[in-house]
Amino acid sequence: MGKAAVNRIVLQAAEHFASGRTDEADALCAEALKAQPDHLPALHLSAVVAFVTDRAAAGVALLNRVFDIDPDHAPALVTLGDALAVKGEREGAVAAFRRALLRLPRDAGLHTKLGVALGELSRFDEAEAAYRRAIALDQHLTRACFNLAVVLAEQGRPAEAEDAYRAVIAREPDYPGAWLNLGNVLADQSRHADAAAAYRCALEADPDDSGLLCNLGAALYRQGLLDEAIVQYRRATQLAPDDLPVLRLLGLVLHEAGHLPDAAEAYQQICARDPADHVIASNLGACLCELGALDDAIAACERALALKPDHASAWTNLGIIFEKQDRVEDAVAVHRSAVAADPSHAKGHANLAVALRNAGEIDEALAVSHRAIALDPGQPLGQYNHAHFLLMNGKFADGFEAYQWRRKCKTLSDGDPTFSEPEWRGDPLHGRTLLLFAEYGLGDALHFVRYLPMVAAKGGSIILQVQPALASLLRTLPGVTVIPRGEPLPLFDVQLPLMSLPRVFGTTLDTIPADVPYLHPDPAKLARWQAALGDAAALKVGVVWAGNARHKGDRQRSLSAEAVLPRLIMPGVQLYSLQKEPRPEDGPVLTALGSEVIDLAPALGDFSDTAAAVAALDLVIAVDTSVAHLAGALGRPVWVLLPYALDWRWLRDREDSPWYPTMRLFRQRRPREWDDPLMRMAAALAVLAAKRASQSATRSG
Repeated sequence: MGKAAVNRIVLQAAEHFASGRTDEADALCAEALKAQPDHLPALHLSAVVAFVTDRAAAGVALLNRVFDIDPDHAPALVTLGDALAVKGEREGAVAAFRRALLRLPRDAGLHTKLGVALGELSRFDEAEAAYRRAIALDQHLTRACFNLAVVLAEQGRPAEAEDAYRAVIAREPDYPGAWLNLGNVLADQSRHADAAAAYRCALEADPDDSGLLCNLGAALYRQGLLDEAIVQYRRATQLAPDDLPVLRLLGLVLHEAGHLPDAAEAYQQICARDPADHVIASNLGACLCELGALDDAIAACERALALKPDHASAWTNLGIIFEKQDRVEDAVAVHRSAVAADPSHAKGHANLAVALRNAGEIDEALAVSHRAIALDPGQPLGQYNHAHFLLMNGKFADGFEAYQWRRKCKTLSDGDPTFSEPEWRGDPLHGRTLLLFAEYGLGDALHFVRYLPMVAAKGGSIILQVQPALASLLRTLPGVTVIPRGEPLPLFDVQLPLMSLPRVFGTTLDTIPADVPYLHPDPAKLARWQAALGDAAALKVGVVWAGNARHKGDRQRSLSAEAVLPRLIMPGVQLYSLQKEPRPEDGPVLTALGSEVIDLAPALGDFSDTAAAVAALDLVIAVDTSVAHLAGALGRPVWVLLPYALDWRWLRDREDSPWYPTMRLFRQRRPREWDDPLMRMAAALAVLAAKRASQSATRSG
């Protein structure tokens, strides 16, 4: 058979191979080689067919025959490189491609192959050079452009990688993976909104890719768009119901978003399918705790600890559950186990500090809190709790600085106003308008409006945004425009939360602005209350025994009517209830006490009414709630029942308050023990009533 005929047979074989007919191609190559055993194109194509049909040994033998004839046969070297790359022998593949390029230096595809092999060896700078050479030879080589973007990203050059991906997309918008990888590069730069947009474009081409949906969910999550992230994770779990990592992500985001029943359900599904997942068992415990299923929560945490006894988070979650059950000593013990399991676990130390505070171990609590902050200065809730410890101990400079972290605590700041105008730093206002705004507590607003004269001295105008219940009372403040929250605000230049004023003014224990009264009742309302209460000789005492039931510390500070009122009923004293929202169990107690306790609550609309009533009384007795602050701000005598260690502003071991000169504090001497302060308060009230009776008798005589 002549050379021309053999060449025609090999050409036919190549056509069969290109069309996927490998058997026909192989047969024709064998026919050609029978006629001419050293025909290089036939040997090479036979080798290629052998590799494609999983006959690697035959392929290697055929390539060796090629190299025996022509050691630098470029197509055979390319085939060898491909075969070695498939086997994972990447160094050999690189060597083969480099040898081939000596014969084919302008082959853009071959430079691309070399780049891929180098990239798989993590030799990214060399891979970049190979891709750039390929693109220089053929600027329309989209695969090389895409791979160049990949190696730029691998080298930590995200801006260049972004440009490279965008160039691919501009040329070929549907190129597989371009939008996905662009999204990843943008996410690496914390440009999460742009990343989400890229992932959405990727999903247009492949809407059922669960991995893409998870990437989009992550980008939305990092923007704080938790509910939108949940939509994507739910879709991903529907598409990949057996993918536990996806279900895990869904459970975690549901939990953080506060969708507790759904989160618990997701966690329970994971635990059923993977009983060895101690992290999810611990998270389930935390979730059930928040749902109030405390026994089930304990069981989940104990299951996590059985799986991994040194899992610090499970110990921490168990400690929080014990705190909710008022098992204070048990809580301290398990929080100690958490930090023993992981001494570097900052949240474990922070929670131990809170438990120690609740147990009355204030000095150790402060030391442990210092350790928590040293381990992780960036944990907002840890810093917020640390601020309480510092302020409670009179360390105002550091305490008010740490107190700024409350604005970064999602659980504390949800629902609080936020503004884009710059924060006021305490500099002269020079005619500018400052917005001061209340945060979560009514008592906090009443406490810190004392700073308004100091602010006014800085010049400019003051707008005060407060809760609607306070607006009428605070409109009596001079030189201030009071706007109830929810109503439109006038324009302003700078803003600041009221509770940041002590920091701005550098308040210390010695410089607390404590001139009282700084609030005043409406004269007409006061006159009506004075007329209604009359001039009876008995001591007129207003009582508030419970605060807002939704306050996270309410169990420590609030009491029942039954615990308080009977102790205060005595000769020479007339009690008046200022309790706006009695608990259901208080009703029968008030009914049974009859005229011993006169209920003023039905006549109290907003705080301007309460202020007038308080001003008409001789004394207010209250737990740590807004009425206590109101009485102190009005300069009225007020006695406050305090838990052992809860709120920072009452400091430690004092019976007076530097914030309110007319206030007297009756503290628990031991955590959760109310009998002693109630007994001391009742004794003090009896002395005061006797003194009042004696003075009345003297005047009558």
